[in-house]
Amino acid sequence: MDLETQLQYGVIVIELKDVVPRRDPSLPNIYVSVTTMDLEQRTELLNKGKSSAWLKNNVTSLRHDLSIAPSLTAYDEAKDLERSIINTLRSQGYTVNRNTDIWTVYVIELDSKATTNPGKGYVYVGETMKSPEARFAEHIGRASNSKTKLFASVVANHGKRLRMDLAPKRRYFDVQASKKAESEWAEHLRNLGYYVKGGH
Repeated sequence: MDLETQLQYGVIVIELKDVVPRRDPSLPNIYVSVTTMDLEQRTELLNKGKSSAWLKNNVTSLRHDLSIAPSLTAYDEAKDLERSIINTLRSQGYTVNRNTDIWTVYVIELDSKATTNPGKGYVYVGETMKSPEARFAEHIGRASNSKTKLFASVVANHGKRLRMDLAPKRRYFDVQASKKAESEWAEHLRNLGYYVKGGH
């Protein structure tokens, strides 16, 4: 029996000091990783900066409620579990492994003269991981990369200004929630009488 087949894997979850700004002010920074060590021992080593220098003196506590002690014999199974825990915590708003991604639904006012029936207003609804201001600039500037265009033609041609007063006030912690909110907000504005583009 080789060494790899003898190892047992678990997932360690540690609460940290604010090593980066919190995605949700009420939820702490978290570190998640696969481990083969006793959880308490691994926590101590991580706080000493072993293997991840950025963790040195930043550990506040081991999260026993979220960690899985080494008991899995397959590394791939442990990695799948790690990914699942990370995705769950991120979707709840935790700042995991220094990932500070946040999504926003934004609204752009379009020129009402570009349509025969603008209703209460002619608008575009989108979602982004960038700031709404940066996203608006991409639309207006007809930004693109080597693979695709990064703008909506209707905004490039008729965009006037951001209308964050018409956008939802909350932030979203994964792309699925953001895309769902984008679609629902577009429908909400349509129901209020706006002529809406976007909102895929």
